[in-house]
Amino acid sequence: MKQPELGHKIQNWRKAKGLTQEELVERCNLNVRTLQRIEAGEVLPRSYTVKSILDVLEVDFSALNLPDTSEKDIYTLLKPNKKFIQWAAVLGVLYLCLSFVEGFIEIGYFYDFGIEVSGVTYSLIKLGIMLSFSVFYYVFYIIGKKLDDGLLKVSAIVLIGLIVISSINDISVFYTEYISIEFSLMMTSVVFGIGYTLLGIALLMRKELLGNLALVSGIFGIVSGVGFTTIIMAIPALFTLTIFEILLIVLIVRLVSSNSNELAESVTEVSAVNS
Repeated sequence: MKQPELGHKIQNWRKAKGLTQEELVERCNLNVRTLQRIEAGEVLPRSYTVKSILDVLEVDFSALNLPDTSEKDIYTLLKPNKKFIQWAAVLGVLYLCLSFVEGFIEIGYFYDFGIEVSGVTYSLIKLGIMLSFSVFYYVFYIIGKKLDDGLLKVSAIVLIGLIVISSINDISVFYTEYISIEFSLMMTSVVFGIGYTLLGIALLMRKELLGNLALVSGIFGIVSGVGFTTIIMAIPALFTLTIFEILLIVLIVRLVSSNSNELAESVTEVSAVNS
């Protein structure tokens, strides 16, 4: 059963029971907007959300066979955003390249290794990182929105907010040194660690829907996040973070470049592994 077919069926079952959207959400402990988006086929709801709706409507949940069918619709849901997501993947690669340049400059400049860099050059690099990172991670907000996944949306927005704040802070420290470099790096490590951990958990929770790549990405995200949060493991976490972000680029490229048949085959493989 494809989305929006599922949404249409829920709408028909609701009407057959003589319930308004407001009456149904009150019994299901949902909000009206969520139900509206489900019925309109704009999101892929979690299985337990669908189950709570069907329990009220007295419809057999097992007959829907959701784990094997909802995956086919991710490509369809993301198709309107396909161009943006493809460009975001390119910017993700750009972000990784700029982050290596940034690390080389900061280690050489701030720790007196003889590397000279102008304020303009440093600021442009930081702004490039901020913009490319923001667009790249915004993809996961889009995916979270399509899947009606609050944790995925929140973690993406948190990371985007952090990169904006930290970029402005780093430029300010470069020009004014109003706080020590060490303190700035420690604070950045902790807050980003929390953000990456949240995103890793969100991906891990979606492993059955997004596949094994999301599972592996989620694990690397959590490991990176925990490493940054502890501070003492921040250096090793930089390596796992690089792997994590490469996996994210591959994941979003696959989500928008696969056709429905390929996705269906992917789900069959995942289901076989899980069973």
